[in-house]
Amino acid sequence: MKRTTKTLIYSLCFISILGTFSLQKRNDSKLKTGPNNQSESQFFVDTIYSNKLKQERLLTVYLPKNFDKKKTYPVVYATDGQIISDAYVKALDSLIDKKMIPEIVFIGVHSNENWIPSMKMEYRYFEYVKQQVQNSDSLSSRFNTHFDFFVDEVFDYSQKTYSVSNLREERIFYGSSNGADFGLSLAIERPDLIGSYILCSLFQGTKDLYPWNDKNSPNFYIYYGDLEFDDVKLNAQNLEKYLKYQNIPYYLKCYEGDHERKKWENEFIKTLSMIFNKTSK
Repeated sequence: MKRTTKTLIYSLCFISILGTFSLQKRNDSKLKTGPNNQSESQFFVDTIYSNKLKQERLLTVYLPKNFDKKKTYPVVYATDGQIISDAYVKALDSLIDKKMIPEIVFIGVHSNENWIPSMKMEYRYFEYVKQQVQNSDSLSSRFNTHFDFFVDEVFDYSQKTYSVSNLREERIFYGSSNGADFGLSLAIERPDLIGSYILCSLFQGTKDLYPWNDKNSPNFYIYYGDLEFDDVKLNAQNLEKYLKYQNIPYYLKCYEGDHERKKWENEFIKTLSMIFNKTSK
């Protein structure tokens, strides 16, 4: 089977999986409109205009209790910010209150879920996975444009607005499925930007060669389910083989389950404690 055909089939299957596991869009009207009560953590949706994309994009933002712009905070940058639920807030509050992690800021960048009728796919796919699309320069360039938006505009806006760190070791990436694919490409093209990557259920992987060695590699935390597509398992295992060959420390876990948001959420929360426990030593 040609890879392009296989990619389309898997992408359509992924859409089906989303429905199977009741992965509903969150009702953003329930979120607060911005930081106000500093005695409680803040959870709200912000808007950023992208000169790269020529459109507005939404950010789901978590700020810790007693947020203070005079401080500088470690930050988690996540793809698919629209799937970040109140459960993340409760978990982050608990980890911080128990001093298992420091006070952090979470920035979830919403993906473009608008449908392309002719492709029967969302723009999200072409922004997260590098593709050459026949007879469509706009879709072929979509990945690079979104990449620039993410690393230039989102990073800059977050540092100015939410006082997040610009240090590699204080930046964490979190993504799942095609959102994890985007993270893997980010780690390949700009290994200098982010210190730790939490990658759940790499869906397409990447065609690019891995460039890291034991001197410049980010830290990788890799997850997939035992019931997922074989290609999802293979993507994680191929990354593991390279890291092991290069003698690069990593963490890999095969959890019991499928392509499930709750599983990703659980692994993300546990991994934060691992990351900060490691950096504190």
